[in-house]
Amino acid sequence: MLFCELIPPAGFQRAVLHARSCELCFVIGTSALVYPAAALPEVARAAGAYTVEINPERTPLSELCDEVIQGRAGEILPLFEAL
Repeated sequence: MLFCELIPPAGFQRAVLHARSCELCFVIGTSALVYPAAALPEVARAAGAYTVEINPERTPLSELCDEVIQGRAGEILPLFEAL
């Protein structure tokens, strides 16, 4: 998806189903301001998922996440390969 593109309804519903059943939800590189997509981490958290935000700066979602890692995705994500 590109910025400002609408999410197809079937695709969003599929994303909601995955959010409701995931154990770990990564939120990467978002302002967390554009709905309905911004609601997906909230859905995952409400269903019991551990939520991790990776962003250069804090967002409205930061307070809801279990873990907040501040930094650029291109620098942070390669660190997970070493784990």
